[in-house]
Amino acid sequence: MPNVVFFSFKEEDRGVVLTIKGRAVNPRYTSLNFRVKDLLKRWRTENESVVKQAISKSINGTSRTIVFVGADTWKSYWVPHEVQMTLDRGKPVYAIRLNGVQGKIPSCLSKNGIKVYPWSEANLQALATV
Repeated sequence: MPNVVFFSFKEEDRGVVLTIKGRAVNPRYTSLNFRVKDLLKRWRTENESVVKQAISKSINGTSRTIVFVGADTWKSYWVPHEVQMTLDRGKPVYAIRLNGVQGKIPSCLSKNGIKVYPWSEANLQALATV
């Protein structure tokens, strides 16, 4: 049974992350072999407690979180919450850059000693299954 991974990302990177998720869950695409939980569903609320509850529910049952670092991930309000919720559950957090993007490292990663790996499907597969 493949690992279940929570994907953390900034909203503007939704399309790229959705493509990556599609490859990961496609049984014919064999270079990625893990299951994904995320908040790719768009939320039509600004109620912080509702969103936090949805994040918490999505992180439950996962083995780790992978943060996708894009150009402006460091500005994300929700990525630090997702990182902290994962760490509070005693689960590892990994980070990988989006292909061709060299955005600033979010402080929630650097202050927790989380290394950011360069993009490659091999790196993503390794982080998802370590």
